[in-house]
Amino acid sequence: MKKILFVLSGAIVALMTSVGINATTVPTDMYVEPGTHSCLVTWEDEDNSAWNLRYRLYSEESEDPVLLNSLNGTSYTNQSYQAVTLSAPWSGNNVYGGYGAIYFRNASHQSATTDGYIKFTIPAGYQNKTFTVNITTASGQYGSGRFVVGSTQTEAVQYNMSATETHSWVVTGSTGDVITITSPEDQYSPDIALIAVYYVPTAIEWTYVNNLTKTEYTIEGLEISTDYEVQVQAIGDNGTLSDWTRPDVFTTLDEEPIVPTVHILGDVDDQVWASDAGTKMVYDPETELYTATVHIEADATFGFTTEIDPNDELGGWNYVNLYRFGPEIDGEGPFDLTDDCLGQELPLSWDWDHFSDVHVLSTGDYEITVSLEQSYVIIGKVSGTEIKRGDVNGSGGVDMDDLTALINYLLDASYPINMANAAACNNADDTTLVDMDDLTALINYLLTNSWD
Repeated sequence: MKKILFVLSGAIVALMTSVGINATTVPTDMYVEPGTHSCLVTWEDEDNSAWNLRYRLYSEESEDPVLLNSLNGTSYTNQSYQAVTLSAPWSGNNVYGGYGAIYFRNASHQSATTDGYIKFTIPAGYQNKTFTVNITTASGQYGSGRFVVGSTQTEAVQYNMSATETHSWVVTGSTGDVITITSPEDQYSPDIALIAVYYVPTAIEWTYVNNLTKTEYTIEGLEISTDYEVQVQAIGDNGTLSDWTRPDVFTTLDEEPIVPTVHILGDVDDQVWASDAGTKMVYDPETELYTATVHIEADATFGFTTEIDPNDELGGWNYVNLYRFGPEIDGEGPFDLTDDCLGQELPLSWDWDHFSDVHVLSTGDYEITVSLEQSYVIIGKVSGTEIKRGDVNGSGGVDMDDLTALINYLLDASYPINMANAAACNNADDTTLVDMDDLTALINYLLTNSWD
């Protein structure tokens, strides 16, 4: 019984193959995920364990030949040969039509002084393209003989035709080029039933990847922003091939844009001027803004660096060495960050002679926003960082430790203190300068518990 079933199964497969039925199932649910230079292709197939894949550049242009124009000799039904004037894109010399055909006479004919020909001018829209010229000869004794076909770009080729035969010549040409049909016969060409000129689109070759054993494959080496099409085919256990899946057309992505890195450098966190140091600002691709929140002491200065600079001629950014920029100024810097500048769009400059570092006048947490595209910086002070008068060491209170810290600073300016809180000890001078007047005011406060 098993033997009978096996023989029957083989017969069914053979029968299906003989009548054109493919027994191997086609993969399903093909999915493509394009990148810039690659594309991941996945598919589903529970019935097979091996597959072929092919891909190529996608074109909306059909690969089938396109008829440009034809000259139908059978339309000349008069019972005598009469001279014919051909209209564009056709032209000719010594052309005659009648008896369901056309032909041309050569110079040896008694009624001609020059050799005859038929020409076709290639219309607009073609540059070094391929064309076929199909000639079908008429029936009867005058339907056989030799034709020679060539073009402006293609050497003429001769072919000896039989009656009612169709022959094709392949030529290359561009708009305005001429395809010429002549005949070396003694007096006249063979009778012509039909001349047809076709444009033949250039077939785009497939790239094949065969015998894949996984239901996914990554195509590499693709061009950016380019249309491709891909298909998958299953390989059955008996070696039969399924039909190809329907083409899946995809477009590779653009190159990912270069995003400049921006750092805040200078006296902030005691950083040196280096492109990889300081506080790296966070970039938001949706707003194209860089932001950072940093704590800055009074009298500190800071600026910005990036490793790339704008290049308008190339329409983007170029990598260069360390590149500094800051608020635009007319004279000498630094740029004093006064209260009326907080929260405002301050124009930026990359010109060494016209940008400045920022000089902070009061201690606090600052929220900084930079737009390289629109070339501005916004520096805002975060709420809750108000000056606390007399809190020289930033502890939150005012006591003898603050007095000690202030004395140490006046003896050694490198001693760390909260400059804004220290400068506020003496409100009378209304400056950010920390001096003996601030020390006197702090001592009086500690003695009287009053700033008055």
